[in-house]
Amino acid sequence: MDYSQLILAVNAASIAILTLFTMLLLASSKFKGMNGYAALVTFVPTVPVYLYNMSRMLSWHGFAHVIMPVAFSVNTTLMPLLWILVRINYDSGYRWDIRKCIHFLPFLACLILILSIGSQQRMEVIEYEMTGQDTWLGTFNACLVMAQMLIYYPAIFIYLSRVRKRIAATASDAEWLQKRWMYRFQYLFFILFVIVEVCYFIWPRTDAWLIQIINVVSMTYLVWCSLTHPSMPMSPVEPLDKTPAMEASMSMEEMKEVCDRASAYLKESKAYLRPDISLYVFAKGAGIAPRTLSRAINGYLNINFFEFINRMRVEEAKTLLLELDSKGYNIDSIYDKCGFRSRSTFFLVFKKVEGVTPAVWLESASKNA
Repeated sequence: MDYSQLILAVNAASIAILTLFTMLLLASSKFKGMNGYAALVTFVPTVPVYLYNMSRMLSWHGFAHVIMPVAFSVNTTLMPLLWILVRINYDSGYRWDIRKCIHFLPFLACLILILSIGSQQRMEVIEYEMTGQDTWLGTFNACLVMAQMLIYYPAIFIYLSRVRKRIAATASDAEWLQKRWMYRFQYLFFILFVIVEVCYFIWPRTDAWLIQIINVVSMTYLVWCSLTHPSMPMSPVEPLDKTPAMEASMSMEEMKEVCDRASAYLKESKAYLRPDISLYVFAKGAGIAPRTLSRAINGYLNINFFEFINRMRVEEAKTLLLELDSKGYNIDSIYDKCGFRSRSTFFLVFKKVEGVTPAVWLESASKNA
């Protein structure tokens, strides 16, 4: 296999894999939700470019000429789409409006630029690129994408840093486990993107094969996480309580009163059995300001909201464990009855609270009975 055949094979395989990924995401999301946006990230900035590369290698000049304006433009949609993906993942209130079209002005600018150079000149660009050299259009596009990276990635990481503590403090453990993969994906994609850009400026023709390989790697992780971590509504990530009533330090008596009210509400409503419970939802049901509730739990009990909820869940689990024989349960099947969304979360939390696994605890409790 010579170099041209290698490039052709890499592009063909990348198109097939990314198209399959897109179909899986769209089928799982019914063309909407976060997985729908993940499908856009997977397909739109990539597949048209790889089709253009293939058409050049196969000397399909007519097809290459038609698709060239799109192929030289769509990769500028990658950074905006990643930004939107992050916002949708963490902010249930994020909505599209006409002002957000500004993110796609680079795409429009590239498209207009390429269409303006004329049909004959575009064909000359295609023929010149077939020699293995890059043109001023490719260099301009690469510089534009690099500039976008320098703008969008700081914005993405600043946003993730800003919401991380808020999410950990106010979202349910189920929400947190379902959402935290986005951090890893962004870091992975950033590292791979830097590798791609460095290699491109060293040898521009790496855009014909290296980008595809690395992109398939990152998109594989995106698709796997999107499919295995179903989208679910997030509690607001902005400050939940802006009233100044509890800005002053609370006394121990006030914090104890709030904690007693919260405990009474938990026992009465069994709200801790909801896997989607969050600080915001719980505080609303208990009639307590979210900030007040959080401050009281942290100050009086020296634990955070989730530790507070998980202690109640573990107590429920212990009750169910003692009823395994009479109710026909088994250890692996009771996690959802205690408010946990996954078996792994149940085992981790139980061991953290009790110091032992459910099986060890049950064995000890049975001996002492």
